[in-house]
Amino acid sequence: MRGVTMKLFRRITALACVLACLVVTPVSATVADYYDIGFMKFNGVYVNRLGLPIPNVAARGIDVSSYQGTINWAEVATDDVSFAFIRCGTTNTGVDKMFETNAAGAAANGIPFGLYYRTYAPNEEIAKLEATYTVMCAQNYGATLPLVMDIEGSTLAALGTAQLQKNIQAFCDVVRAAGYTPMVYSSKSFMNTYIKSCPCDKWIAQYGDNFTYTGGAKYWQCSSHGWVKGIEGRVDINFRFN
Repeated sequence: MRGVTMKLFRRITALACVLACLVVTPVSATVADYYDIGFMKFNGVYVNRLGLPIPNVAARGIDVSSYQGTINWAEVATDDVSFAFIRCGTTNTGVDKMFETNAAGAAANGIPFGLYYRTYAPNEEIAKLEATYTVMCAQNYGATLPLVMDIEGSTLAALGTAQLQKNIQAFCDVVRAAGYTPMVYSSKSFMNTYIKSCPCDKWIAQYGDNFTYTGGAKYWQCSSHGWVKGIEGRVDINFRFN
């Protein structure tokens, strides 16, 4: 019981410290029920929700899409957001309706950004087309961070590892040929189960206080319940590793 009590005490203490630092827009008493309070810098060190340091972190950022609605990027830029990944489209629904606005907003406020494309590509030919579109978006709007193939869900799992590997390779080849850095986004479980090897950097989603993926990753998506100034509602929080 003592271990449980101390763990609870550390969590309450960390929450109190973080809330004490929120001297900006007031938030409601139920904010901890809606947002993950943590994953921010405290005394110069990035900490998790328990108030414990997150090792090897270089920067904190976000990823956004039309789900976030209209974003005040000037406000975002004041809230320790060092980078952003912006959805430019999906196989099923086409261009993200907020892509152009988000890319222009990030650029205007000095936030370096990359792009991600939510793929449902059934084969490498479609994957090449998706990569070509993503490159075009990067060229038109000045993306400087990696161009990402977002791989998740049962539809892609059903393709099997062999086809997924072909799709990933096709996407990466197009992106590299255009002079950009390719990257694959997926959850820890999906990556371990369906993507046996990856010919590019990895951005891993694993929600929680600790990052336990052992396959090497450049970015960690630690929460889908983050809170950042300039965004109404929840936003994904990410860390870039050294």
